[in-house]
Amino acid sequence: MLRFAVVGDWGVAGAGNQAKVAEAMNTIANQCPYDFIISVGDNFYPSGVSSTQDPQWQASFESIYSGSGLFCPWYVVLGNHDYKEDVDAEIAYSQQSSRWTMPSRYFSKSFYYGLGNHADFYFLDTNPYQEDLVRSVHASPLTYPDLIPSDTLGQTHWLDSLLTRSTANWKIVVGHHPVYTCGLRKNQRQYIAKLKPMMERNDVAMYLAGHEHDLQIHHPDSTNTRYVVCGAGGIARPINAPFEFTDFAAGRSGFMVFELSNEVMHIQVFNENAELLYEERVSK
Repeated sequence: MLRFAVVGDWGVAGAGNQAKVAEAMNTIANQCPYDFIISVGDNFYPSGVSSTQDPQWQASFESIYSGSGLFCPWYVVLGNHDYKEDVDAEIAYSQQSSRWTMPSRYFSKSFYYGLGNHADFYFLDTNPYQEDLVRSVHASPLTYPDLIPSDTLGQTHWLDSLLTRSTANWKIVVGHHPVYTCGLRKNQRQYIAKLKPMMERNDVAMYLAGHEHDLQIHHPDSTNTRYVVCGAGGIARPINAPFEFTDFAAGRSGFMVFELSNEVMHIQVFNENAELLYEERVSK
């Protein structure tokens, strides 16, 4: 079995419910350890980090996620707030941290468990797909200068190629921006949806995102893919009315835990007090 936690939009130096969510994550980990943790971006507010020595590393990460159950690998993607400073500093921090793992702006990782089972994870940089961010690159002053060298065509080809060749029991894609959301941005166009047909064509089991500061699980009837939003690691926001295909939505601080076996994916949603809000089992 493979067990991992997901948290996003958390880097507020312990403000809001960040410290409580971190404590709750540690409480659940001490009951049954995580193999790893995924961060779905917006790791540091309001403007990312300026270097690997930025005080935010201690104030928002090291001193907050200090419980023994949280000292496992963290696989991290970039959010729009991370792009406001030095993106490469978050990549470089991987070289001096025993748990922070971001080898590049987008990357993949295979996890093996049981006898011959494995899950393939694809960690995307969704920021270059967001047209509102890209437009700001050419504004004055520059708001997201690190977006200038981004190559969406290359990333799209990379993802499609790997998904097509994968023989994994589970394929999971991770990004910052959601495809579906009934949060603050409901009914706003999500440009990451350009990748939706590719994911569904290649039998992706789940797309994990943040950006919205709440907890959501959506399962459109036309696909086997679940679209998850888990951006409630710091300060939560209310949600709007759910879609007809929404399994769960709550404007609460919290995180999620996933367990993968050969044929079943178990999803659990916890609040900042380590209370179980929702769970479901997905058969392959």
